[in-house]
Amino acid sequence: MMQESVYSKLALNTTVAGEVMKNVKKHKPPEGLVQMLSITEKQYAKMELLVGEMKSVVIESDERLVIL
Repeated sequence: MMQESVYSKLALNTTVAGEVMKNVKKHKPPEGLVQMLSITEKQYAKMELLVGEMKSVVIESDERLVIL
């Protein structure tokens, strides 16, 4: 695993993307690791999503009291 959280920001062009990256560098946390990657919309569209079996956490019950 490379990270625990991923955040994305849409930038209209490379100039705006550069400014966003400069702003992140300016406000980086004192500790920890921040990694940035700039990709095009076309590259983003080629992303493959791999999803396992979905497990439902919805409790289907008509009881008035459900203890979790």
